[in-house]
Amino acid sequence: MDRTTVELRGPIDCDVTRFLAAAQSNPREAAAFDVPRFLAGFAVRRAPAFDEWVTAKRRALLQLFVTLLGALAREAIARSHWREAAAWAERWLACEPLSEEAARLAIEALYLAGDRGAALERFREYRERRARELRSPPSIALQQLFDRVENDGGLDFERASSVEVATPLPPLQASLVAREIEWRQLVEVLRAVRRGTGRVVLIEGEAGVGKTRLAGEFLRFALADGATVLQGRGYDAKTGIPYDPVVQALRGALQAPGLAGTAPEWLGEVTPLLPELAQRFPGLAEAAPADASQRRRLFEGIAQLLLAVAAERPTVLFIDDLQWCDSETCALVHFLIRRFERSHVALVAALNLGDLERSAPSARLARALRTQAHAAVVTLRPLSEADVWAMIREMGHVKTLAGGRRFAKRLHQVSDGNPFHVIELLKALFARRLLAIKPATGEWVAVGATSAGTDRWLEMPPTVRDAVRERLADLPYELRDLLATVAVAGHRIRTDLLSHVHGMSRLRAAALADALVERHWLAEEDGRYRCAHPVIAEAVRDELTPSRRRELHRAIALSLEAVTSPAKIGDVAGEIAHHAERGEERTMAYRYALVESETAAARHAFSEALSWLNLASSVAQPGVEVDTVKRSKADLLKLAGCAEPHAAPLRAATSARGVEPEDVDLPAPEWSEQVEGVGARVVPEPS
Repeated sequence: MDRTTVELRGPIDCDVTRFLAAAQSNPREAAAFDVPRFLAGFAVRRAPAFDEWVTAKRRALLQLFVTLLGALAREAIARSHWREAAAWAERWLACEPLSEEAARLAIEALYLAGDRGAALERFREYRERRARELRSPPSIALQQLFDRVENDGGLDFERASSVEVATPLPPLQASLVAREIEWRQLVEVLRAVRRGTGRVVLIEGEAGVGKTRLAGEFLRFALADGATVLQGRGYDAKTGIPYDPVVQALRGALQAPGLAGTAPEWLGEVTPLLPELAQRFPGLAEAAPADASQRRRLFEGIAQLLLAVAAERPTVLFIDDLQWCDSETCALVHFLIRRFERSHVALVAALNLGDLERSAPSARLARALRTQAHAAVVTLRPLSEADVWAMIREMGHVKTLAGGRRFAKRLHQVSDGNPFHVIELLKALFARRLLAIKPATGEWVAVGATSAGTDRWLEMPPTVRDAVRERLADLPYELRDLLATVAVAGHRIRTDLLSHVHGMSRLRAAALADALVERHWLAEEDGRYRCAHPVIAEAVRDELTPSRRRELHRAIALSLEAVTSPAKIGDVAGEIAHHAERGEERTMAYRYALVESETAAARHAFSEALSWLNLASSVAQPGVEVDTVKRSKADLLKLAGCAEPHAAPLRAATSARGVEPEDVDLPAPEWSEQVEGVGARVVPEPS
C-alpha cells in the first residue's frame, strides 16, 4: 500500500475464486455455488465506479454460471437422466427467465420424464412472461415442440400391474439405470434415420427387464426431436387379428402432415385395412377385397403410406410384444424392412425372449432381422446390485451412503435384478406400510414391522407370481413337467437325474431342458440346470398339488440313490434325506439323515449335524431307531464339548421368500416426526 494504491500481496481464497476454479475442473461442484447472489445487498456510498464494476462482474460470473447449467442439462439429456436435466434447466430459467434455450430444455426434459402436464404448464408460463416483458411470441421451433407435446396423448408405456391399488402409491420412477450403452445405440439410430438411412432395432430381453420402458423413453425423445411416432402392440397370435399391430400404428398417421402425399391408388389399397382413410379422403376409390393375389399390393400400399409420412418428417414405427405377432403380420413387417432400407424410417420392435417359440413366425422374423445390414440388436440384462442401489438412492432421496445398502442388496437378491420385480416389491412395501415418506424432504424411511402391523416378512407380490403363471400356462405339458422337477429339486440338477425321474433318454431330457433354457425358464451352469429365477421356482411349486409335490420329492430321492455311485453317495446323502422326508419315504430319510449327520460332524459342523439328527428323529420308528438317534445326539454333544448347540436350518431359505423388516435399513423416523404412508399419515410411537 502506498499513498495512491492498494493491491493484494498474493492470491486470496473466497467463494468466487473457488467457483472459477471449479468451473474448469468440476462443473457439478461449480453449479452448487449461489452465483446470482454475488455481493447481493452490498454497496459503497458515493462510489459509482464500484457499482459499475459489481454489475459487470456479476454479469460475467452469471454468464459463466448459466453456461455451466446449460452444459449440465444437455449432458443429462444425452444420458437420459430427464429429471436431472429438468432440475438444471429450471435453475437456468431462474437466472435467465427469458432464455428460450433454457425453456426448451426444461419443457423437453419434463416431457421426457413423463410429466407432460408440467411440460405444457412450463411453456404457458414462459409464453406469458415473454408476452408481458418482450411483447413477442416464442419462436416457431419452441411452438412446434409445444404442439408435439400437446398432441401426444398416447405414449403412456407404464402398465398398471400392482394389485394393491386400493390406496395411492408414491411415484416409483427412476432414470434409466444401467442402460447408457443401449440408449446411445437408439439415439444413433435416430441420427441415421435423419440422414436418410433406414434402421431396424430389435430390443430383446426377459419379461420385466425394461424393454417397453426403454422404448417408451426413446419414442418420447424422438417425438420431442420432431419425429413422427407410430406404435402398435402384438397380442396372442392364436386369437389376434392379422395385421392388427401395424393397423394400430397406421391410425397414428392419420393426422401426420405427410399422409396427403401418398398416391391415391396406394391409399385405396390400404383402405380395407384402415377405413378411416375414406373419411379423411372421400374421393378414394375402394380397392377390391384382399386375396392372395393382391397381398403384395396391400403390403406396397402400406409401405408407400409410411414412406410418404417419412418424407415430411423422420418416422419411428414401434411394435411392442413382437413375439405375439401372427404369420401375416410378420410377413408384412419383413416386407417393410426391405422397403425402408434407404428411407427416413426406423422400425423398432420389442421381443420377449421368454415367450418366443423357435418355430413361431415371430422367431423366424427375429432371425431374419438379425441378418440385415442396417439392423441393431439391443439386449437388456437384469440390473446389478449397484444398479438397484442407484435406483433406491434416486427414488428414495437417500442422502447417506450407508443407509439403504442392505435394503438394496436384499431387493436385488429377491428380484434377481429384474426391474419389474423391484418396483412391485417396493409397491408392496409401501402398501403394507413397511416404508413411508417424509413429506418435507421426500426421503424414504423404514416404519418397521411393529408400527406397520405386518407379517414377519413380505413375500414376492402376487402380481409377479401371476405374471410367471400366465407365461407358464403357454408352455407345452412336457416342458412344464420337466420344469416342475427342476423347481422341486431346489438346486442344480443333472441330466441323468432328469432322465431317470421322467423315464426318458438323457439326450431327450437334455433337449427339453435346453428348450427351457432358450425360453429363459432355466439356466445351465456346468452341465446342471436350475430355475432361471427363484420366483419361477416358487411360482411353479405353488401350481403343484400337495400329492404331486410329494411324488416328485419321492421320485427325486429314489433317482438320486439310483444314479449315484456307492463311492459318492455320501456327497448327496443330505439331498436324498431331504427329498425322502418330503416324499414320505421314512426309512430312506432316516438312513441318509444319519449319514449326512456323521459327515457334518466329521468337519466339525455340529449345528448342521444336530439338524440332520433332528430330521432323523422326526422319521425314526419307536424302539431301535429312536434309541440310535438319542445315542448319536449324545455322542455329538460330547464331541462338541458343550450343551446342545443351536440347530442350523437344513436348507437355507430361498431368496424368493421375500423381504424381512430388518432388511429395510433405511433411516427410521424420529418418534415425533410425521411421515407419510400410503394414503394416510403415520406417526410411529416412541420406542
